[in-house]
Amino acid sequence: MRITAQDALLVAMLEIFVIGVAGIMLASGRISAGQMLAAGQYVFLAASLRSVTGIMAQLTSSRAAAQRLVEVLEQAPVKYGRHRLPEGRGKLELRAVTVRSGGEIVLDRLDLVIPAGALVAVVGRSGSGKSLLAGLVGRLVDPDEGEVLLDGMPLGELSRRELRRAVGYGFARPALFGDTVGDAIAFGVDTPPIGQVEDAACAARADGFIRLLPERYDTPLTEAPMSGGEVQRMGLARTFAHAGRVVVLDDVAASLDTVTEHHISRVLTRALGDRTRLIVAHRASTAARADAVIWLDRRGVRAMGPHGELWRDPEYRSLFAPDEGLTPEPEPAGAIVAGA
Repeated sequence: MRITAQDALLVAMLEIFVIGVAGIMLASGRISAGQMLAAGQYVFLAASLRSVTGIMAQLTSSRAAAQRLVEVLEQAPVKYGRHRLPEGRGKLELRAVTVRSGGEIVLDRLDLVIPAGALVAVVGRSGSGKSLLAGLVGRLVDPDEGEVLLDGMPLGELSRRELRRAVGYGFARPALFGDTVGDAIAFGVDTPPIGQVEDAACAARADGFIRLLPERYDTPLTEAPMSGGEVQRMGLARTFAHAGRVVVLDDVAASLDTVTEHHISRVLTRALGDRTRLIVAHRASTAARADAVIWLDRRGVRAMGPHGELWRDPEYRSLFAPDEGLTPEPEPAGAIVAGA
């Protein structure tokens, strides 16, 4: 809007300047009235061409956006099964899983077992497949080969509702949906009661700033200005409100301040301690609080074990910021088995 206003002002000033100069030259007899009229028409023509240029730029942008939309619409819809999950607490199994991205193999015949109720951190360099592994757990990504099981049931055989009830995701840059702030937290396959929404907001440290809004949880989402950190905490609140058997946090802690990260870690180890929790970690402090760490490298698992043991490896230490040190890890909840 500001650029458009400046452009309109510039054109108006140009017209005034040209007509003013032409008027002076007409008064001195240096040009005729017809030439003055022609000068005014040239200015008008130039302004028209500028508007055409703007329209062409908009058309080019619209064409590029349409091409991106076509790419999305051409994606085949995900096919879900009709089965429900058996009794269980979130045991995850990856059997000979291979995932390709851009024609390259990122995860190669990965075998992995994550016990129910374990808190597991996934670390590795950029491109090692951390987010792909997180996406496999809830079918945000399907393997090119192999299968993923939750409590013994292949994910592809589960209904969409059953899968979304069982696996909840938290992202570093969540998108919020709904009419009100409360609706944004409650958004999901099921609508939790307001008490559960408020408890989830407290767990994500979002309740404090929500209660400062004009209508609190009933404040229209479009009228609730939030910083990037507050939006992220809203996304975490939504995850906690719908947490089923498995909670997946992809790169969330990397954007949280130290106090909030510590609070979220306490929620994960206490209030959500009965769920299986998979965290893509970039901080040594996050990995240290996990029961076990999965270190991805070269298409598979480089090593697994407690953070304290892996810390002895200089290459493992190089994954984290130089000023991060070793902190004690909690007692492991169960053994994790893997093989490439």
